[in-house]
Amino acid sequence: MRRAIHLLHDSKALARMIGVEAPCCSQVAMPTEGAMEAFASFVDGNPLSEGWLVDVDAPSSRIVSWSGTLAGELFEDEPRTWMRAGQDRFKRFLDEVAPALHTHGRTLCFRPHHRHVLGDVHASVRLLRERAADPFEVLLSPADMLAPSMLGTIEDHLVRMFAHLGPVAAGVLLADVRPAADTEETGLLEQCPLGQGVLPTALLRQLIADHLRPETPVIFLPGAHDAQRTTLGL
Repeated sequence: MRRAIHLLHDSKALARMIGVEAPCCSQVAMPTEGAMEAFASFVDGNPLSEGWLVDVDAPSSRIVSWSGTLAGELFEDEPRTWMRAGQDRFKRFLDEVAPALHTHGRTLCFRPHHRHVLGDVHASVRLLRERAADPFEVLLSPADMLAPSMLGTIEDHLVRMFAHLGPVAAGVLLADVRPAADTEETGLLEQCPLGQGVLPTALLRQLIADHLRPETPVIFLPGAHDAQRTTLGL
């Protein structure tokens, strides 16, 4: 079975192509071949802040969102996010949105990030276990879960991510990472297309074969699609 490959597209560009003035999401994951049916709509913003909304008219019933933070900025370092305050706020958020998701037939798929409530494998697996009856999913996105301090043991972290989340993830967003000019200051890595950063692609290829279901799609960042696919042997 040939694995489905999707690319992230800027929704503003897609909206212009079909004559829509205001896109209802930030990005859309579209297949590279076959029926042009969106796999997921990506939305920006912080779900744990006031005024965060999702447009139910998004082009996919699967909506990908960050899990959120208690910080003032989306990727700011805020330790309270991982403590009781952050966990309680996230639980209230889940309770608030679950009924609407059920009503509108939508699924909220969380994209973990190392500075957000769902910041690691343990928190992500716990969400899926404790909220199995609700329309919540997790997108495995290793590049988002890696902090600069983890690069020295990157292989161990990748193995753990794929072993625990690979079999249960709705999909896998495969971007590469590399230190940026301001990484030391911000504590954040720069993302780039696969094969242009520091991720061990041979290990990724093996982890995909070992832990992903055949039907689990892979999503690439725009640019160098053929090269990214060849890098992984897909």
